[in-house]
Amino acid sequence: MGAAGLSSADLRYPRQTLWADYLRAGAGAVLCGLPLAVIEVNRWVALILCAGFALFAIFFVRTALRQMTRYRLGPDTLCVDGPVGTLVEWNRLDRMKLSYFSTKRDRSGGWMQLTVGSVGGRLVRVDSALEGFYDIVERAARAAGAVSLPLSEATRANLRSMGIFVAGQEEAV
Repeated sequence: MGAAGLSSADLRYPRQTLWADYLRAGAGAVLCGLPLAVIEVNRWVALILCAGFALFAIFFVRTALRQMTRYRLGPDTLCVDGPVGTLVEWNRLDRMKLSYFSTKRDRSGGWMQLTVGSVGGRLVRVDSALEGFYDIVERAARAAGAVSLPLSEATRANLRSMGIFVAGQEEAV
């Protein structure tokens, strides 16, 4: 369902995605923390293992925050309800960036991340694992066209790859 026919929708990250991230975070923390707890390692190895443990712990916290956060996409706003809540007002949109992060050299695998914000508000970042990601991107693109927000070439190219075009920012062929 496209955002055009959407009155309001509650969106969350899928449980299977969250549980996979919890599993990765836990496995990484155990692999980095266990050697520190059971064997004596030199201080440089300990420093590397501590850094790895900290990164996996941060990833775990990020995953928990994602699980506690709900996104409400409405015709006028994107409301982020959770520990780090905020509101994006589409008619006051002043920042939009759509990035693609490739996991393979041939760019056949990867994910997208949308960053949006409105005047006076915090940035909201969502990635393509979020249920309803396309709807949010589509609504943000319409808002960018409505407020004549200039978009980077990379953002326009990523929008085109999703089949979304922003009024007034089409490429000359």
